[in-house]
Amino acid sequence: MFYGSYSPNKHNKNRYLKVRLMNAINSEFSLKNFLKEINTEAFYLSSFDHYLSEYVPADDSLRVFLTQFTGSVAEALILEDGKIHLYVDGRYHEQADLECDESRVQVVKVPYGTSLVEALNEDVSQLKSLGFIPERTPQKLKEQWSHLSWVSVDEDLFYQKIGFQRPKYSGKTWEVPYEKSKDHLLLKWQRCLKEGEAAFLCGLDAVAWASGLRSNMLPYQGTFRSLAIMERGCVSLFVEDAYFDSLSGFENEFRKIYKREELKTALEGLVGIETLWWDEAFTTCAQYDEAKEVMGKKLQPHPGYHQDWMSYKSEEEKEAFRTSFDKSSQAIYEGLCWLVEKARSGSEVSEISFRDHFESFYQNQGAHTQSFRTIAGFGAHGSIIHFGKPEDSTFVQEGDLVLCDSGAIYDEGFATDCTRTILPLGTPTEKQKKQYTLVLKGLIKLLKAKFKEGQLGKELDVLARESLQSEGMDYAHGTGHGVGVNVHEGGYSINPKSVVPMRANRVGSLEPGFYEPGVGGIRLENIAIVQKAEDSLLEFEDLVTVGFWLPLVEESLLEREEKDFLNAYEKKCKEKGRSFSHFF
Repeated sequence: MFYGSYSPNKHNKNRYLKVRLMNAINSEFSLKNFLKEINTEAFYLSSFDHYLSEYVPADDSLRVFLTQFTGSVAEALILEDGKIHLYVDGRYHEQADLECDESRVQVVKVPYGTSLVEALNEDVSQLKSLGFIPERTPQKLKEQWSHLSWVSVDEDLFYQKIGFQRPKYSGKTWEVPYEKSKDHLLLKWQRCLKEGEAAFLCGLDAVAWASGLRSNMLPYQGTFRSLAIMERGCVSLFVEDAYFDSLSGFENEFRKIYKREELKTALEGLVGIETLWWDEAFTTCAQYDEAKEVMGKKLQPHPGYHQDWMSYKSEEEKEAFRTSFDKSSQAIYEGLCWLVEKARSGSEVSEISFRDHFESFYQNQGAHTQSFRTIAGFGAHGSIIHFGKPEDSTFVQEGDLVLCDSGAIYDEGFATDCTRTILPLGTPTEKQKKQYTLVLKGLIKLLKAKFKEGQLGKELDVLARESLQSEGMDYAHGTGHGVGVNVHEGGYSINPKSVVPMRANRVGSLEPGFYEPGVGGIRLENIAIVQKAEDSLLEFEDLVTVGFWLPLVEESLLEREEKDFLNAYEKKCKEKGRSFSHFF
């Protein structure tokens, strides 16, 4: 799964706007008066939940509630003019224009290559005071903006003012098969911690990873709402009351289950622990204050340990990925075949009916949940890289590309992710063939690559783009992200600025693309394990076996080695029964 930019298309605005969430907000609430009431120049409107999750359900996001912008990533400040200043990167420029009421929200379009926090810094550097909700604000941000006078706002009082109600969720919780005995968990804990050390885990994917448990209670995630203390011999979970009953049955001698309010008592009772690690990027101000009060100087920063520890995959975990991707490859193949067969039989298949029916093929393979909402873009919608609003009135048309990006989570407990672009009806144009082939060349170059341990992600990114760039083309998004408990994970990153070193036993995406606004988009994405090769080099073990759409391949643009690779890949897919060759 990837995210990128697309050009504004404002005539579509009325088509996208529905009943605004703002209508549900207390009509007497004024942002300008609110700033005066708390006596600050500005207010940090967090996009996060209580666990600083990347993917916060829309109905639990204060930012979504107040701005109507539903993109998964954004930053926001309420400034003295009473407007919400919404900072979005290139992935969401058009979406923000379409969803936000410009009389209330000023969209700040951050260019590709500039982080949202960097953009925020320009405005925050001019401030002296800032209001915030400690339960939803990263401690890292508070320390980064140490020049500010921080004014704490009571969360419940703020909810009352704006008419917000925090939702509750339900779902199934399960134990990852190879974590049912403590052997693998012990190896995991002891690989990360020395004697006398423990770790305070606040990220939901880290809690799930450390505990060996998964849940589908949160939309498009394999996690549950809990904090954790990980020691060398056990893990203790501190679960919100609403979810305690669904987790309590998994308590045993090495996995303790407590209610959230028992965290302070548990910290006070830690025996033999001289250092409790915490990660500033995954810890809220409220969580930090709670732990600091008890642990004092024993609470020590350890930046990045959430992603460093999780990104390493054991042999059992790598096998879990192989099993999961075999299931997903079958689901994707069957779902795309269904679309082609329906379209060629004369049936009208809309984007939304395709998306919903497509996900049923994952359920047939035993998926507990999708790992993200399937992206199904027909024709021009494929150029909207993070297209999230499929329509009942948009159907497969002759000559239109279909871009489908999807994934799921199974018993094995890890997310899958894959993108394919096909042409269900008609004969491809020369332009489509050229664009598709240049994207495919980028993917093949990555899959064939051998590289040194520690090579930077930005150095591999060049391989994905060089064929496109030689023809004056490019794509405004990264080439690869880590994949783990959820579909995005740290410790692996391939993009033009990535200084993340490539390491063995990591799992991540390879996903070049090309997008022509108003016409269509192409993305080809496989997920791979970084494995050790000969001569101390690294290489990618491809996890996806879903064929490519061969009529879109212009063979004259492929080098001999690329043709050989493609033929071998298609042969493997055919052996699995996942080649589309019978359609051609």
